[in-house]
Amino acid sequence: MFNHIRMVVLATNAVGSPDLFLTSVEATGTQYQHGCHYDMALLRARDEGYTPPMIAFDQYDAAARMLRRAAAFIEGDAAEV
Repeated sequence: MFNHIRMVVLATNAVGSPDLFLTSVEATGTQYQHGCHYDMALLRARDEGYTPPMIAFDQYDAAARMLRRAAAFIEGDAAEV
């Protein structure tokens, strides 16, 4: 059985700027436990022209929670850090 996992890759785009690549992957429980979903997301980002440095995180990682807080902070909807 495959699980649908939302992923974000922080990477460098084609013009050399930091960017976020959003994707989703299908992974078995075993693949997820072994971290293969990160590799899948990184490969997709590379296929779309993104370059290292790159780091991937999924919807359950602490970085995903912080991304929501960062968006509120950037928009001015959250208290200063």
